[in-house]
Amino acid sequence: MSVFAKSDPERDTAVMLGDPRKAVLVTVVPFLISTLVGQVNMLADVAWCSVLGSEIVSAVQSVTPLYWVVFDVGLGIGLGCNVIIAHRIGFGDREGAKRIISQGVVLSVLIAFAIAPMLYFLIAPMLSFMGAPGLIALSTSYLTPVLMFNVFQVLSPTLSGFLRGEGASNKSNYALVTGTLVNIVLDPILMFGLGMGVAGAGLATAASSIVSVLVMLSFYLSGRTTIPLSFKGYRFDRKDAAEILYLGIPKMAEMFLMDTLDAFNRVFLIACGGVDAVTLFSVPFRLVVLIAMVPNAFAMAMTPVASANLGAGKPENASYVFRLCLKYALAISGTLVVVCLLFAPVMLMPFTTSESMEALKPELVTILRISVFMAPMICISMVCNSMLQSMKKPMVSLATTTLRTGLTTALFAVLCGTSVAAMCGGMVLAGAVASIIGLYLTRKHIRKLLSVKSKGAPS
Repeated sequence: MSVFAKSDPERDTAVMLGDPRKAVLVTVVPFLISTLVGQVNMLADVAWCSVLGSEIVSAVQSVTPLYWVVFDVGLGIGLGCNVIIAHRIGFGDREGAKRIISQGVVLSVLIAFAIAPMLYFLIAPMLSFMGAPGLIALSTSYLTPVLMFNVFQVLSPTLSGFLRGEGASNKSNYALVTGTLVNIVLDPILMFGLGMGVAGAGLATAASSIVSVLVMLSFYLSGRTTIPLSFKGYRFDRKDAAEILYLGIPKMAEMFLMDTLDAFNRVFLIACGGVDAVTLFSVPFRLVVLIAMVPNAFAMAMTPVASANLGAGKPENASYVFRLCLKYALAISGTLVVVCLLFAPVMLMPFTTSESMEALKPELVTILRISVFMAPMICISMVCNSMLQSMKKPMVSLATTTLRTGLTTALFAVLCGTSVAAMCGGMVLAGAVASIIGLYLTRKHIRKLLSVKSKGAPS
């Protein structure tokens, strides 16, 4: 922990409020590292499960929407607090930022306890609805440890959002990377060394969140943050909670909608090609998300920088940051698409080690080469959504996500009588339509902010 002590919290905040280009380039590296390690962590889970066969992979992937519901609660609250904390720091209201942290923790814990039993009892009905009742036992074994420790699953992205709001993305990075490494190490030990199988993968995932939360709490408890975490004299503040939920609930709704429609999409996939169709779609899409997450680190870095500048009354800096991040995201994602097209068979090698997975490799390669064109669409959507959140326009972000996910599900339903590859082509089309509309709406709201500033009104 001595390495962490070298970080100056005031310096983190000063960088965030300084030159916008430098602020993005400095903060993007921790986001890039944590994002890459996080995605590698998820891919490692799939890779280790693939050793046990395609049925295990399908069981884990089929229940993934419920896993993401847990994470999305913390993500929504964390993002809402991220924007508010950055705005208040930019405005000079640190006491107000301090209140947001304590309110955010309480909201996260209460919601986490409320959703765990509900999600557990949804496992069997959801899989039966998908047409995969044979996977219920395996899926339950994987998700049960995650739900037992779901408070940590929720607190991890929540606390990460707090730290990023004050410009301390490096501290968030340390915590998430440490937790991820714990997961990667524990996966083979629990799954194979202790013979726990798929339940070991779930327990390793839970352990990684516990470690991440403990590391982030250590920063707060040792006073190494700009804004402290304190419950001294705590009282529930309806106004602060409402502001958090105003930004957080639409983000949760975005993610819940994606998770719900993801479950419906699996119904159409299974109707198209049986339970193996879930694997054929999910494994390549994991790689697509990994490719998209590299440039999307710019979207994550943009949120606190743009929010702080908007709070300080500098919408022109926020607009510049948006254009800069969009340019970098598209340039990097385009390059990675070309790499993926050329080396798709090599990229799939870690997931085709078992005999049953090897038999699926030709289809996996084809589907990956189609699905990879979704990466630039994801990049545009995430950069636009981050800017909309910074401008406190969460409902616009929700609308564009609803369009993309709804159109994807509609095309999956229409194309489920063809092939998984054709369904993935429909997904890319839906992503293209939604990203174009999202870009138009984001630029429209930016122009409105700049117009207000040029007329001398408060921004």
